[in-house]
Amino acid sequence: MTFVQWNCRGIKNKKIWLKVPPFSISEFWVFQETFLQHQDHRLCSSKNYFYIDRQGRPGGGLLTAIPKNASGRIIPTGFSHNFNKEILAVEVHFKDFHFIIINLYAPQGLNIENVKYFFDSFSIPVFIFGDFNLHHPFWGSNRSSPLSNDFVEWLQNSSFILLNSSNPTYAAYTGSASLLDLSICSASISHAVDCYVSESNFESDHYPVIITWSILDHTPKKIKSIDWNRIMSNSATVLNTNTRLNALTSKISEVIRNNTKIITLPAKNYPPWWNLSCHNFQKLKIFFRKRALRLISESDWMKHKKYAAKLRFHIKKASRNYWDKICNITKNPRMFYSMLNRIYNHTNQEINTVNLILHNNHYISNPVQQSNLFADFFSDNSRKHEPIPLDYCEDCNSNLNIPIHLQEVRQAIQKTRNSTPGADGITANWFKRLSNTDLICITSFFQEVITTSYIPEEWKHSIIVPIPKPNKDKTKINSYRPIALTSVFSKVFERILIQRITHHLLTEKKIPPSVNGFLPLRDNQLAVYKIHTAISEAHSHRKYFIGISLDIKSAYDTVYIDGLIFKCLQLGITGNITKILHNFLQNRTLQVRWRNSLSGTKPVQKGLPQGSVVSPILFVCFLADFSETLDVGVEYSIFADDIFIFCAHTSLDHISKKLQNTMENVYRWCNYWKLNISPEKCSIADLSKKKLPSIPRITYAGFPLPWKQTIKYLGINFSKINQNGIILKNIRSKALRKINALKSIAYKNYGPRTKDLINIVNNSICSLFYYSCSITNKFSETQYKACNTIQTMALRVALGLPKWTPNIVLMKIAGQEVLSEKIKRLAAQFFIRQLANGVHSPIYDQNCNPSIKLIKRDEVMLANLFTELDTSTDHIITFPDTLISRSNFCEIFLSEFSFQNKAHPAFLIKDLFEEVVYKEFQDYHIIATDASKSHSFTSIAGISNLQSFVYRIHPTNSIFTAEALAICQALDELSVTDKNLLLLTDSYSVLQALKCLTIKSPKVIHRLAGKILVRKNFHQKISLVWTPGHSLIHWNEKADLLAKTVTESHPLLEWIAYEDIISRYQTISLQKTNLSFQHSKYQESIGDIPAMFTLTPWLKNRREDIIIARLLTRMIITPALLHRFGLHNYPRCQICNRDNNIEHIILFCSKYSNHRSILYAKLNFDPQLCSSLKAFFQNAVSDKRHLRILLQSLKSFDIY
Repeated sequence: MTFVQWNCRGIKNKKIWLKVPPFSISEFWVFQETFLQHQDHRLCSSKNYFYIDRQGRPGGGLLTAIPKNASGRIIPTGFSHNFNKEILAVEVHFKDFHFIIINLYAPQGLNIENVKYFFDSFSIPVFIFGDFNLHHPFWGSNRSSPLSNDFVEWLQNSSFILLNSSNPTYAAYTGSASLLDLSICSASISHAVDCYVSESNFESDHYPVIITWSILDHTPKKIKSIDWNRIMSNSATVLNTNTRLNALTSKISEVIRNNTKIITLPAKNYPPWWNLSCHNFQKLKIFFRKRALRLISESDWMKHKKYAAKLRFHIKKASRNYWDKICNITKNPRMFYSMLNRIYNHTNQEINTVNLILHNNHYISNPVQQSNLFADFFSDNSRKHEPIPLDYCEDCNSNLNIPIHLQEVRQAIQKTRNSTPGADGITANWFKRLSNTDLICITSFFQEVITTSYIPEEWKHSIIVPIPKPNKDKTKINSYRPIALTSVFSKVFERILIQRITHHLLTEKKIPPSVNGFLPLRDNQLAVYKIHTAISEAHSHRKYFIGISLDIKSAYDTVYIDGLIFKCLQLGITGNITKILHNFLQNRTLQVRWRNSLSGTKPVQKGLPQGSVVSPILFVCFLADFSETLDVGVEYSIFADDIFIFCAHTSLDHISKKLQNTMENVYRWCNYWKLNISPEKCSIADLSKKKLPSIPRITYAGFPLPWKQTIKYLGINFSKINQNGIILKNIRSKALRKINALKSIAYKNYGPRTKDLINIVNNSICSLFYYSCSITNKFSETQYKACNTIQTMALRVALGLPKWTPNIVLMKIAGQEVLSEKIKRLAAQFFIRQLANGVHSPIYDQNCNPSIKLIKRDEVMLANLFTELDTSTDHIITFPDTLISRSNFCEIFLSEFSFQNKAHPAFLIKDLFEEVVYKEFQDYHIIATDASKSHSFTSIAGISNLQSFVYRIHPTNSIFTAEALAICQALDELSVTDKNLLLLTDSYSVLQALKCLTIKSPKVIHRLAGKILVRKNFHQKISLVWTPGHSLIHWNEKADLLAKTVTESHPLLEWIAYEDIISRYQTISLQKTNLSFQHSKYQESIGDIPAMFTLTPWLKNRREDIIIARLLTRMIITPALLHRFGLHNYPRCQICNRDNNIEHIILFCSKYSNHRSILYAKLNFDPQLCSSLKAFFQNAVSDKRHLRILLQSLKSFDIY
């Protein structure tokens, strides 16, 4: 059903508009400022009207219209209607649905204190529509007022959710726009409600807001039943036969289809994690229960109990797996709202679609026609292909074109997510279940692609799923963005190519340091920090600073394919790999899936493919030569398709000339490479502290660039004044919207547990502050307090605690770092990581000279940090100068030999080891290493037949780092040049990390790989063998003994791993939360509170989580607690005449004396030892049994 909310500013002279969309297709009208008298309310014969007349006033009047087939009544509000407030509440019954519409008009701003109890008094779904006349950053305003602050506070603590928080609804005659008309609904229905603002104001100064409530019946749930055993055995047969490359994908697809069944469950409101096992065991449980009751059969009753237990197990497992997956999704903060949609749309995937699509002023209802319209829109091939003669420069000796190694395939499969498959139906799960033999076959198929440069047609085909953009009209095709589902076969192969291309670009320093994104070591924080440091330097030298943000129109879709391949060749990406990329990008096809219909196949000849894994890195290559457009003195920063150009100088005329020359060069560059920049969407801003004597006119293609007060780059608003305040306001408004939306899942009976909600808060809300920590670490203390307020507000929703819970207690039970402290820690982590990246950090240019100068405040922070560590930046373990991409540069034995089985007795391991050394490594020079970590020292040791060493190392280093450093030092000191080397270590994790070496591996592992490669240059064969610890192997025993005998007199190796520095400071930051609680007054009154993370495994559901959290924090709602905050008149117990708080109820109240005696008996507690609630709870939550008994007994105390 559809609602239209509109401040019409007089409806009498606008009746004609009610006959056109959106009014004509909406069931409900909610109008403010109608200017109608009693006799004027005959607008449409198909509606029933409820209204408040103007009654001689200069403005006002409310009207709510409902369909004729709906019934309704006005709910008395008890408010006197005056010039400052009009409220009309209507209770509606429509199509078996029961809800309330509240129509509101407050010309001078709504005072929520007067109406909040009325809003909160309803138990059925409520819609609140009105002209609130409030301004707040929460819904995009630049200012706020006391009334709006009170309103936002009420909204965050209520069960309502704001629906529209972006597009303005009011346009003043001066041209300014603001959002005054708010749409609010109950959190329980928010998942099915969508809204957008109309593009026409219909002769009013307010734009209508269209709200859609997708009330859909529960559709039958479809679950896939996959027989993986048969699929994998049949797939092995296909892979091991001589299947041609172009037929392989189709044959595997057929095998999967033949062994996959779609089972349809009855239409019910299933939890999102409900699977086939839950359904089957539920049926068995119900079946045997009915039989047991009918036949009075003990055996049937036992079977019922058995299947009930299995059902509980599978429900717990399915729920846990589902919410773990959801928490992983929210690690990307931009996926927060997608996560909410995924949770709520599990029962009906069509909830985000509409039945009508507007095309050429006609509504199309046929789903096949609609899907073909989408296909035509997404495959626009208006641009002609202009080929360039290309020479791929065949070079099979290049690292880019070497034969594919099995380990490359394994790593590519491991990185591929279990997302929706493409048209072939082959999932990532299929790849992850392949045996070693099957993986070898897959590797040979991929090698055939490399050799022949032939790309199967299935790899170039995409299924497009249109997803509506937020707050847009769903009847328009351009209100949707495409999500492409591509072949997982292709994705795995693309990841192999990406690994090779990125390694080539990094090691050869082909990409300028100012180009960031989609490359290892090039994150968005660096791009933002470069702008921040440039602005700060201009301020310190009293220079003008002008920045320009460029907007590339449809960036990925307009990439010139032949031009891209030409640029790849210029970057040294040559040989068959370039030919493969060219073939992959050409002659692609797509189909659109819409409302269970599939469009016809359409060819695509434009740009980079949506959904392709390789597209982002290719776009980086396409923009790699953008620096050629810059005039001398002009700098830039690029992240994906976001381009920021800036210039700083003491002369404004100099800046103006330089930037104009640059924009002319950019225009010529874009024309040559067939890119389009929209000058109206670009922006230019003055970010210096000096006042401009005049406004320079900078043009692009003859169009002047619009000047703005702030300029946005990668989500950060850079401003001339109050920089930190503007950044905080922007982040705060985003965080408040997410907290508001989080309420919609926080209290569902099948929703996430408290642990999951805390993870979601960290991943999606607090991470907004982490994103720009290199800038936000310079906030003032007042601004940090505002950040901490956002964190505590979100944690209260996650824990289900009231707003008066003390912040110190809240942080303790949540087990979280204080947000301000974490921002500082992550900022330090950012700078230390750049130091550890060494010459491979974008802070350095191609000549290894620093390209970004740290701000003085950051330099001081780093100096103090390393002073506390008693070390210097020179001792951080960094990447070697040459990065290693291959993981097969030496032999690593982890489980190949029989002595590596720890289940064997020690004497047998020793004998088997000596036998293996005699047979396999007879002529090798043997070296054994070990490490030791105690409270006094962290040490490393190595021993061979010729010599040995013992060193102390920095105590911050972990045992993992110490073991790796021991092997590094052994290669330096104990190696010989005339023999092959056999290195023995009992650190399985170090050898495993070395075997799976990637760019993200610890720096000490890269250091070890670099030293091994140096030895290999001497034509030495190096083998690393894992030996079980404490198994009587004399080499290990000697090394272990040496490492443990270290004293203060032994020399010190000052190397320190940055990963261990970060781990240390994270521990210190968490300890600050505990120390703050221990030094507070609450430690004495409440006692030590365990974190909810530790108690969650003992609790069954979200309700129990909330009850225990409130008990431990003494925030259970009691008369005494309510009286403390002015919400209850009488705080004392009517029986005992004592303060009626939680301590009195559980320990002393005579009303519950019998229940208390039973509870003490079950817990085996001595009442005298539990004379205080602090002592009682310390014992009651000490183990699972006690906690379960307490929860079961709370119902007797009228608490549960």
